[in-house]
Amino acid sequence: MSYLEQNMRSIALGHVEARATKFISDVYVRMTIALFASAAIGYLSVSSGLLLWGFETLGNGFSMAIFISQILTVVLFQASVFKMKSSTAQLLFAIYAAITGLTLGMVGLLYTLDSIFTIGLASGAGFAALVTYGKLTRRDLGPLGTFCIMALTMLMVYSLGVWAVGYFLPNAALLASTIKIQGIFGCLCFSGLTAYEAQRLKKVAYGLAESQPTDAQVESFVNAGALNMFMNFIGLFLSAMRLFGSRR
Repeated sequence: MSYLEQNMRSIALGHVEARATKFISDVYVRMTIALFASAAIGYLSVSSGLLLWGFETLGNGFSMAIFISQILTVVLFQASVFKMKSSTAQLLFAIYAAITGLTLGMVGLLYTLDSIFTIGLASGAGFAALVTYGKLTRRDLGPLGTFCIMALTMLMVYSLGVWAVGYFLPNAALLASTIKIQGIFGCLCFSGLTAYEAQRLKKVAYGLAESQPTDAQVESFVNAGALNMFMNFIGLFLSAMRLFGSRR
Protein backbone atom coordinates (compact mmCIF):
# COMPACT_ATOMS: atom_id res chain seq x y z
CA MET A 1 0.00 0.00 0.00
CA SER A 2 1.41 3.35 -1.05
CA TYR A 3 1.82 6.33 1.25
CA LEU A 4 -1.10 8.09 -0.48
CA GLU A 5 -3.39 5.10 -0.02
CA GLN A 6 -2.39 4.85 3.64
CA ASN A 7 -3.05 8.54 4.11
CA MET A 8 -6.45 8.33 2.40
CA ARG A 9 -7.39 5.33 4.54
CA SER A 10 -6.37 7.15 7.73
CA ILE A 11 -8.48 10.14 6.72
CA ALA A 12 -11.47 7.87 5.98
CA LEU A 13 -11.10 6.10 9.33
CA GLY A 14 -10.87 9.46 11.04
CA HIS A 15 -14.12 10.59 9.43
CA VAL A 16 -15.85 7.37 10.52
CA GLU A 17 -14.57 7.83 14.07
CA ALA A 18 -15.75 11.45 14.14
CA ARG A 19 -19.23 10.59 12.84
CA ALA A 20 -19.61 7.72 15.30
CA THR A 21 -18.47 9.88 18.22
CA LYS A 22 -20.92 12.63 17.26
CA PHE A 23 -23.78 10.13 17.02
CA ILE A 24 -23.09 8.73 20.49
CA SER A 25 -22.69 12.24 21.90
CA ASP A 26 -26.04 13.31 20.40
CA VAL A 27 -27.74 10.30 22.01
CA TYR A 28 -26.47 11.07 25.50
CA VAL A 29 -27.08 14.81 25.19
CA ARG A 30 -30.69 14.17 24.21
CA MET A 31 -31.06 11.67 27.03
CA THR A 32 -29.63 14.17 29.55
CA ILE A 33 -31.99 16.92 28.39
CA ALA A 34 -34.92 14.53 28.86
CA LEU A 35 -33.71 13.66 32.36
CA PHE A 36 -33.52 17.30 33.43
CA ALA A 37 -36.94 17.96 31.90
CA SER A 38 -38.45 15.00 33.78
CA ALA A 39 -36.86 16.14 37.04
CA ALA A 40 -38.26 19.66 36.56
CA ILE A 41 -41.74 18.32 35.80
CA GLY A 42 -41.53 16.03 38.82
CA TYR A 43 -40.67 18.96 41.06
CA LEU A 44 -43.43 21.15 39.64
CA SER A 45 -46.01 18.36 39.90
CA VAL A 46 -45.32 18.13 43.64
CA SER A 47 -44.94 21.85 44.41
CA SER A 48 -48.10 22.75 42.46
CA GLY A 49 -50.19 20.11 44.23
CA LEU A 50 -51.06 18.35 40.96
CA LEU A 51 -50.05 14.91 42.20
CA LEU A 52 -51.90 15.26 45.48
CA TRP A 53 -54.98 16.38 43.59
CA GLY A 54 -54.70 13.37 41.28
CA PHE A 55 -54.46 10.91 44.16
CA GLU A 56 -57.28 12.59 46.06
CA THR A 57 -59.49 12.50 42.97
CA LEU A 58 -58.62 9.13 41.40
CA GLY A 59 -56.93 7.22 44.21
CA ASN A 60 -54.65 4.36 43.17
CA GLY A 61 -56.09 4.54 39.67
CA PHE A 62 -54.07 7.72 39.15
CA SER A 63 -50.73 5.92 39.43
CA MET A 64 -51.99 3.11 37.20
CA ALA A 65 -53.08 5.67 34.58
CA ILE A 66 -49.57 7.14 34.59
CA PHE A 67 -48.01 3.68 34.25
CA ILE A 68 -50.31 2.66 31.38
CA SER A 69 -49.67 5.99 29.60
CA GLN A 70 -45.92 5.35 29.80
CA ILE A 71 -46.29 1.84 28.37
CA LEU A 72 -48.52 2.97 25.50
CA THR A 73 -46.20 5.85 24.59
CA VAL A 74 -43.14 3.57 24.53
CA VAL A 75 -44.93 0.91 22.46
CA LEU A 76 -46.06 3.50 19.92
CA PHE A 77 -42.59 5.04 19.78
CA GLN A 78 -40.71 1.76 19.41
CA ALA A 79 -43.11 0.44 16.78
CA SER A 80 -42.93 3.50 14.54
CA VAL A 81 -39.76 5.44 15.31
CA PHE A 82 -38.13 4.50 11.99
CA LYS A 83 -41.31 5.26 10.01
CA MET A 84 -42.52 8.54 11.50
CA LYS A 85 -41.05 12.00 11.02
CA SER A 86 -38.25 12.94 13.40
CA SER A 87 -40.39 15.78 14.79
CA THR A 88 -43.15 13.30 15.66
CA ALA A 89 -40.65 10.97 17.33
CA GLN A 90 -39.24 13.86 19.36
CA LEU A 91 -42.78 14.82 20.40
CA LEU A 92 -43.47 11.29 21.62
CA PHE A 93 -40.15 11.29 23.45
CA ALA A 94 -41.08 14.60 25.08
CA ILE A 95 -44.47 13.20 26.12
CA TYR A 96 -42.81 10.15 27.62
CA ALA A 97 -40.33 12.33 29.50
CA ALA A 98 -43.21 14.46 30.84
CA ILE A 99 -45.14 11.39 32.03
CA THR A 100 -41.95 10.05 33.60
CA GLY A 101 -41.68 13.38 35.41
CA LEU A 102 -44.96 12.58 37.15
CA THR A 103 -43.47 9.25 38.22
CA LEU A 104 -40.47 11.09 39.66
CA GLY A 105 -42.91 13.41 41.41
CA MET A 106 -44.47 10.39 43.13
CA VAL A 107 -40.97 9.43 44.28
CA GLY A 108 -40.71 12.90 45.82
CA LEU A 109 -43.92 12.29 47.75
CA LEU A 110 -42.72 8.97 49.15
CA TYR A 111 -39.02 9.49 49.85
CA THR A 112 -36.91 12.14 51.59
CA LEU A 113 -35.11 14.74 49.48
CA ASP A 114 -31.72 13.72 50.89
CA SER A 115 -32.12 10.10 49.81
CA ILE A 116 -33.39 11.12 46.37
CA PHE A 117 -30.38 13.35 45.83
CA THR A 118 -27.87 10.80 47.15
CA ILE A 119 -29.29 7.87 45.23
CA GLY A 120 -29.66 10.03 42.13
CA LEU A 121 -25.94 10.82 42.20
CA ALA A 122 -25.06 7.18 42.90
CA SER A 123 -27.30 6.05 40.03
CA GLY A 124 -25.62 8.54 37.71
CA ALA A 125 -22.16 7.30 38.67
CA GLY A 126 -23.22 3.68 38.30
CA PHE A 127 -24.87 4.38 34.96
CA ALA A 128 -21.70 6.07 33.66
CA ALA A 129 -19.58 3.11 34.79
CA LEU A 130 -21.91 0.61 33.11
CA VAL A 131 -21.92 2.63 29.88
CA THR A 132 -18.12 2.74 29.92
CA TYR A 133 -17.94 -1.01 30.47
CA GLY A 134 -20.39 -1.66 27.64
CA LYS A 135 -18.36 0.51 25.26
CA LEU A 136 -14.98 -0.96 26.16
CA THR A 137 -15.63 -4.66 26.75
CA ARG A 138 -14.96 -7.12 23.93
CA ARG A 139 -17.35 -9.65 25.39
CA ASP A 140 -20.62 -10.07 23.49
CA LEU A 141 -23.34 -8.76 25.81
CA GLY A 142 -26.20 -9.87 23.53
CA PRO A 143 -27.17 -12.92 25.64
CA LEU A 144 -27.08 -10.76 28.78
CA GLY A 145 -29.37 -8.19 27.17
CA THR A 146 -31.86 -10.88 26.09
CA PHE A 147 -31.90 -12.39 29.58
CA CYS A 148 -32.44 -8.99 31.23
CA ILE A 149 -35.34 -8.16 28.91
CA MET A 150 -37.02 -11.48 29.71
CA ALA A 151 -36.43 -10.99 33.44
CA LEU A 152 -37.87 -7.46 33.34
CA THR A 153 -40.95 -8.72 31.52
CA MET A 154 -41.50 -11.35 34.22
CA LEU A 155 -40.92 -8.75 36.93
CA MET A 156 -43.48 -6.43 35.33
CA VAL A 157 -46.10 -9.17 35.18
CA TYR A 158 -45.37 -10.08 38.79
CA SER A 159 -45.64 -6.43 39.91
CA LEU A 160 -48.93 -5.95 38.10
CA GLY A 161 -50.30 -9.09 39.72
CA VAL A 162 -49.27 -7.90 43.17
CA TRP A 163 -50.72 -4.44 42.46
CA ALA A 164 -54.05 -5.99 41.43
CA VAL A 165 -54.17 -8.14 44.57
CA GLY A 166 -53.17 -5.20 46.77
CA TYR A 167 -55.81 -2.97 45.17
CA PHE A 168 -58.63 -5.25 46.27
CA LEU A 169 -56.97 -6.82 49.33
CA PRO A 170 -54.60 -4.24 50.86
CA ASN A 171 -51.65 -5.90 52.58
CA ALA A 172 -48.80 -3.75 53.89
CA ALA A 173 -46.43 -6.70 54.37
CA LEU A 174 -47.00 -7.92 50.82
CA LEU A 175 -46.42 -4.42 49.45
CA ALA A 176 -43.17 -4.00 51.40
CA SER A 177 -41.76 -7.33 50.22
CA THR A 178 -42.75 -6.56 46.63
CA ILE A 179 -40.94 -3.21 46.72
CA LYS A 180 -37.73 -4.92 47.87
CA ILE A 181 -38.03 -7.62 45.20
CA GLN A 182 -38.59 -4.96 42.54
CA GLY A 183 -35.57 -3.06 43.82
CA ILE A 184 -33.18 -6.02 43.81
CA PHE A 185 -34.16 -7.51 40.45
CA GLY A 186 -34.66 -4.08 38.91
CA CYS A 187 -31.12 -2.97 39.79
CA LEU A 188 -29.66 -6.18 38.36
CA CYS A 189 -31.71 -6.15 35.17
CA PHE A 190 -31.29 -2.45 34.36
CA SER A 191 -27.56 -2.68 35.07
CA GLY A 192 -27.24 -5.49 32.55
CA LEU A 193 -29.44 -3.67 30.03
CA THR A 194 -27.45 -0.45 30.36
CA ALA A 195 -24.16 -2.19 29.56
CA TYR A 196 -25.79 -4.12 26.71
CA GLU A 197 -27.43 -1.03 25.20
CA ALA A 198 -24.16 0.92 25.43
CA GLN A 199 -22.38 -1.81 23.49
CA ARG A 200 -25.16 -1.99 20.90
CA LEU A 201 -25.20 1.78 20.59
CA LYS A 202 -21.49 1.75 19.77
CA LYS A 203 -22.04 -0.89 17.07
CA VAL A 204 -24.93 1.11 15.59
CA ALA A 205 -22.83 4.30 15.65
CA TYR A 206 -19.96 2.79 13.66
CA GLY A 207 -22.33 0.97 11.33
CA LEU A 208 -24.09 4.22 10.49
CA ALA A 209 -20.81 6.11 10.17
CA GLU A 210 -19.54 3.63 7.59
CA SER A 211 -22.78 3.41 5.58
CA GLN A 212 -23.34 7.20 5.47
CA PRO A 213 -27.17 7.26 5.89
CA THR A 214 -29.42 10.27 5.42
CA ASP A 215 -29.85 12.83 8.19
CA ALA A 216 -33.42 11.59 8.76
CA GLN A 217 -32.19 8.03 9.31
CA VAL A 218 -29.51 9.16 11.73
CA GLU A 219 -32.08 11.23 13.62
CA SER A 220 -34.34 8.18 13.99
CA PHE A 221 -31.50 6.15 15.49
CA VAL A 222 -30.55 9.02 17.81
CA ASN A 223 -34.13 9.25 19.08
CA ALA A 224 -34.35 5.48 19.59
CA GLY A 225 -30.99 5.30 21.37
CA ALA A 226 -31.75 8.27 23.62
CA LEU A 227 -35.11 6.81 24.68
CA ASN A 228 -33.59 3.41 25.47
CA MET A 229 -30.80 4.86 27.59
CA PHE A 230 -33.25 7.27 29.26
CA MET A 231 -35.49 4.35 30.26
CA ASN A 232 -32.51 2.38 31.53
CA PHE A 233 -31.36 5.23 33.76
CA ILE A 234 -34.85 5.87 35.12
CA GLY A 235 -35.33 2.15 35.75
CA LEU A 236 -31.98 1.94 37.55
CA PHE A 237 -32.78 5.01 39.66
CA LEU A 238 -36.29 3.86 40.63
CA SER A 239 -35.02 0.38 41.50
CA ALA A 240 -32.29 1.85 43.69
CA MET A 241 -34.87 4.09 45.40
CA ARG A 242 -37.05 1.07 46.19
CA LEU A 243 -34.06 -0.72 47.64
CA PHE A 244 -32.19 2.04 49.50
CA GLY A 245 -34.50 5.08 49.67
CA SER A 246 -35.54 6.55 53.03
CA ARG A 247 -39.30 7.02 53.22
CA ARG A 248 -40.89 10.13 54.62
